Amino acid sequence: MNTDTYIFNKQGYDKNGYNKDGYNKYGYDKDGYDKNGYNKEGYNKISIIAYNRSFCYNKEGYDKNGYDIEGYNKQGYNKNGYNEYGYDEDEDGYDEDGYDINGYNIDGYNILGYNIYGYDSDGYDKYGYDEDGYDEGGYDENGYDEDGN
Repeated sequence: MNTDTYIFNKQGYDKNGYNKDGYNKYGYDKDGYDKNGYNKEGYNKISIIAYNRSFCYNKEGYDKNGYDIEGYNKQGYNKNGYNEYGYDEDEDGYDEDGYDINGYNIDGYNILGYNIYGYDSDGYDKYGYDEDGYDEGGYDENGYDEDGN
């Protein structure tokens, strides 16, 4: 800034209200940006010039809707309500497909249909036996029923 053509008052401001560094009493230059390059809304000059306002990020790194460049809000959830691991923000801990962090749905079954103990909703394991070791017909793996026949 050429200060030769400007006259500054006792407080150090010219007739337009700017000091020798080009900032007004609120700390903004003639374009409305502070020394760090941010405007009153907290958006930087570079992002406004390079993109339109919908892609601008404030000092904290969030756009006007509160999402960062990766699409997550301050709590870590995206616009659909899921975090980077796919779990929802309702704190029930289920991902977009309805499974918790351990891989079980709200009914307690994994994607293959088995609960934490390895049994399906009918009470049989992946080999077709219940917790007592009998299949649907009532026989164990050796072909015997409960009475040993």
